[in-house]
Amino acid sequence: MKKAKKPTILAVDDTPDILHLVMELLHKDYTLKLINDPKKALELLQTNPDIDLILLDVMMPVMDGYELCKIIKSNPHYEKVPVIFLTALEKMSDVVRGFESGAADYVTKPFVPDVLRARVKTHVERKQAYDALSRELEAKEEMLFKQSRMSVLGEMFENVTHQWKQPLSIINVGCSTLKMSYEFDELTMDEVITTVDMITAESEYLSQTIDDFRDFAREDNERELFDMRTLFEHALEILSFRLSKIEIEVSNGIKSFKYRSCKNYIIQVFINILNNAMDILEKSGKGWIKASSRVEDDFFVVSICDSGGGIKAEDISSIFEKYVTTKEEKDGAGLGLYMTKEILQKKVDAEIAAHNEEEGACFEIRFKFAYAEGFDNATV
Repeated sequence: MKKAKKPTILAVDDTPDILHLVMELLHKDYTLKLINDPKKALELLQTNPDIDLILLDVMMPVMDGYELCKIIKSNPHYEKVPVIFLTALEKMSDVVRGFESGAADYVTKPFVPDVLRARVKTHVERKQAYDALSRELEAKEEMLFKQSRMSVLGEMFENVTHQWKQPLSIINVGCSTLKMSYEFDELTMDEVITTVDMITAESEYLSQTIDDFRDFAREDNERELFDMRTLFEHALEILSFRLSKIEIEVSNGIKSFKYRSCKNYIIQVFINILNNAMDILEKSGKGWIKASSRVEDDFFVVSICDSGGGIKAEDISSIFEKYVTTKEEKDGAGLGLYMTKEILQKKVDAEIAAHNEEEGACFEIRFKFAYAEGFDNATV
């Protein structure tokens, strides 16, 4: 059975006797990193080692513990790592200052060994519980990403099978016609060439649909260059089978704009928003969805609006929260728009917001110019 890894504690104190005492008290249960210089401590932390708790002296030369704690807490890697001050200062103002700088607790010098051990044990266990919960939440979030993706893949597969029906029918008719002409001795070279050309063209179309499906099924996060307008058109193609069943007018007013990002995730976002609009519009069987774009500050903003009546005022602030659905029948899981926001924030580095306009809801996605290429403000 693999032995559990000891939690790691960083102790920073300019007094050798204190560091020696910390080592004597804690070395059996923890892996210790003992440093007597704040600057050396910062150099160590810049390499982002895994630390479960930090013991920090307050009164040190060059840089005091308050300043060092603020710097440590400004690093996202150590934002949740508890800091315990080891201090001889007992004034309430000093204690408050310690908490304001980011400390989780403090132990006064000279400290009682059992008190130090108890405080350390408590905060390390809290940190480990937090880490375990964070890992569990990350695993669940990843599962939701995959479920959302599989849902879109299923819809795309349905559309691909629908798109294949006509080309396969044309190929079948062409082959049957050739066979019949041959059996009646009426086959001409012109007919053969025309039919073969037609079969070749339809086969290339079938091959392209396979390539499109395979391209979207890729799960890598590689950023690639694409045209935003063309990408929205591709999302509409994926949904063409569903769109053909209802009387909805869809217009793509997104300007041509070269962007480098995770293309498939943005397609998924477009599909989620379009599906959300179609869920509403299917009730009346008619309506419209309009996509447009504009430049605003340092962002390329894509808007997707519909004529579905809008979002209730009380739902606007929570529409992107997990398990929240605005569908009256409550037949949705409330994950579509939540996953849309998560994908944009975590995979694309973009933001989304929703508001109501005169006839319905409008979703706006703000893409950063930092990922644009060949941008011309006059043409977008």
